[in-house]
Formats: sequence, structure tokens, C-alpha cells
Amino acid sequence: MTKGRVRVVRGTDRYITVAVDECDNWSVKGVMFHCDDSQGIQYGSMLEMILNMDRIFDSMSCPKQTFQMRHFPGTNPPDFVTRTSKEKERKGKRSTFRIYVQYRYHASWQGLIHWEDGDRQESFESMLQLILLMNKMLRGDFLMGQEGEPLNSFHVAIDTYESGRIMGNYQNIPADLTERHDVLADLAGTLGSFMDIRASKEKISKYGVKYGRLISNEACSMCRRGGQTATFSIKVMFREHSTWQGIIYWREGRVEQPFRSYKEMLYLMVSAIGMPQVSSGNMVEEMPKIALGS
Repeated sequence: MTKGRVRVVRGTDRYITVAVDECDNWSVKGVMFHCDDSQGIQYGSMLEMILNMDRIFDSMSCPKQTFQMRHFPGTNPPDFVTRTSKEKERKGKRSTFRIYVQYRYHASWQGLIHWEDGDRQESFESMLQLILLMNKMLRGDFLMGQEGEPLNSFHVAIDTYESGRIMGNYQNIPADLTERHDVLADLAGTLGSFMDIRASKEKISKYGVKYGRLISNEACSMCRRGGQTATFSIKVMFREHSTWQGIIYWREGRVEQPFRSYKEMLYLMVSAIGMPQVSSGNMVEEMPKIALGS
């Protein structure tokens, strides 16, 4: 007679304590603790934290992942080494969060975040919303929503990648916005905050870039300059379920892929970053195939 073993998933299994020990240059570091696991898990960025949380939920099959994360053709799903810690559950030196993930719908997460230091609890409908909430809590920035037009097109040039942190630059050409990171910075946090910026119509139309067509060579030479590790062009087409849906073009692999959430977009980027380089970070003549206008 064969006996099967069934793991009973309790409500507390969906809680993860995130102890933040350092927070600088938009990079968070610390240890996360899950339920009664004997070991903590170290993380050096929000993206590493997210990947580890997904790995925990996948191992329990709860909450169920309703979508399988996409990756670029010819690449593999993001792979990483979990760095364990012998520490028992504790508070963070900088801040402490209790994150409850109730569902994993729409290629993202839904749940609650409790900020112990600020005694504040917020619900989130996506992983993007969770990241932005954590950023606001860590920096004490709870200003009202920004006014202006949402940005829809982005250029991302990554020179260095290390466990969810990058050196490189982000750019939105129509709005004349650039952001350069010369020291390692959190990819998930910085890119999400950059893509969340809104700009006035006057600023977006400054260069007379028409919607629905590729940005011309004259509009921005930086757009044609690739990152030393990877280069992406991103177009946000919809904003549903508190996250973004659109198309991401991987310059070096010369392939584009739709994404159903900010989380899936990050997974796609990491799958490409882990591949051998196809071209260098010098000037690349081929422009993105997707339209970058808003």
C-alpha cells in the first residue's frame, strides 16, 4: 500500500516577513523569513526578494500561479541561487514589512503589506503596486498621485547586472527624461519608479514626436546606444489590474515579446540578461521594431 504525503497549506504560509537592513541608491538589502522555516533567505535587491518569494509559493503550490511566466524565445526562465541565512526571524535594522500574498492572478500578486515601523497597512493589486508602496514607506513619501500624462515608451540600457541590481540608464525620449545609474541600483525599484512618472503634454510633445511611429535617429542618439549587457525598448499599451501590459523588444536578441504585467516584464528582462551577449554596447544600427511613441 502506497501512502501519499499531502502538505496542508495554512493561511500563515502566505505571510513573509521582510527585514530591510540597508536602503541606499534605491537598493534594499536584508533577510526574509517565511513561516516556520528554520533558515532565512538573504536578498540584495527587490527583484531577488521577488524571485525568492515566487520560489517559495511555487514550492507550496499556493497561492496558485494562474499564468506561467514568459521568457524570450531561445532563453531560459530566470535562474538564481538562493542565499540562505542561519538567522531566526527578526526585525530589520532599517525597516520591517509583513507581506501577505493572497492571490497570484494576472501574472502578478495581490495581497496586503503591513509596515511595522510606521504601523501602516495597505492592500496591493499587483507586484508593481507593492514595489511602489515599499519605496514610499522606506522613504516616507506618501504624496498624492502625480498629475500629467502617463509615459508609454521607454529605453533601457543595462551595462552591469548583479542579483537584481544594475548600472545603466533609462530614458523616455518624447518627455526628454533620462535617469543614469553609475553605481549598482535596484532594477525593480528604480525602473518601476521611472516608468511611473507622469509628464505634461507640453513636455511630451517638445520634440514633435508623433504618436504611433518609431522615434527618429535625430530625436535621440542615446536611444541607439546599447547597454554593455542588454538593451530593451518597452511600450506600455494598457494599464489594467494596477499594472502594465505591453511589448518589450530585446535589442541584442532581435526579438520582441508581449508582457501581461510589470512582474512578467522583469522576468523577461532577466531571462535575456542571463544569455551570452549578441552584440556589444556600441552604436547599433538596427532600431527597435516596436513603436515607441506614446
